[in-house]
Amino acid sequence: MTPPSFAQRFQKLADERSPFCLGLDPSRDVLARWKLPDTVQGLSDFCERLADAAGETLAVVKPQSAFFERHGPEGLVVLQRVLKRFRAAGTLTLLDVKRGDIGSTMDAYAEALFGKGSAYDVDAATFTAYLGLGALAKTVELARSHGACAFVVVRSSNPEGVPLQNAVGSDGLTVAQAVAEGLRKLNDKAGPGVLPAGAVMGATLPPADRDVVERLGGALLLTPGIGSQGAGFSDLPRLFSGRERQVIPTAARSVLEAGPDVAALKQALEAHQAPSRAFREGA
Repeated sequence: MTPPSFAQRFQKLADERSPFCLGLDPSRDVLARWKLPDTVQGLSDFCERLADAAGETLAVVKPQSAFFERHGPEGLVVLQRVLKRFRAAGTLTLLDVKRGDIGSTMDAYAEALFGKGSAYDVDAATFTAYLGLGALAKTVELARSHGACAFVVVRSSNPEGVPLQNAVGSDGLTVAQAVAEGLRKLNDKAGPGVLPAGAVMGATLPPADRDVVERLGGALLLTPGIGSQGAGFSDLPRLFSGRERQVIPTAARSVLEAGPDVAALKQALEAHQAPSRAFREGA
């Protein structure tokens, strides 16, 4: 029996808690600001303190794998441990790894991420489609079979991505439009409400990208860029009005800068969750 989909679980949690997604980005600078050593122990202390602050209030947490990988195998053990702790709190886990490959290599990446017995058993992960969206079709199917979601970068907010993502193909569509169309078709194939293919759409994007959003249909929309990257919650309606329940507002540094004090982190989290709820409710 196929488990409830990520989309179904997210909608329930977003209604009960908020749709806000916290990015877990323990960079060297963040650890230093928290007066923690740039070591595996410092990494572990960071994660435990943040999990203490979050408790059972988050719908989604998004660890950035790179900041754990830089500490080697022991850093990945910390990653596994913090994923388990958030799962125990009922929080959905979304691993930011942006994998993208072909054939058996891509299959192996997906098998490491999704499902009981996998290395990480996450509820969702991020991917890139530069080797062709078709190369991710089996990944999306594996995510579907485990009730997970594959979030594919469609339009990122970094200026370096603009020439590639807005390049026009022989069909007259930009790369971003073509990827959006492909994700919608993968979701249509999975059946109503399952939505195993999500999209990463930067919150700082211009109004012209509304067309890309429309082509995504009902896909969940992971929207990084709120806070230190320049976007605010007031910017969300520009791209996502009418699709409020699809949006997963995402921030990291604007919360983490409140640390290491747990009480201050709790306040920062609520300062992001309250406007996330208001946007979702169309307020």
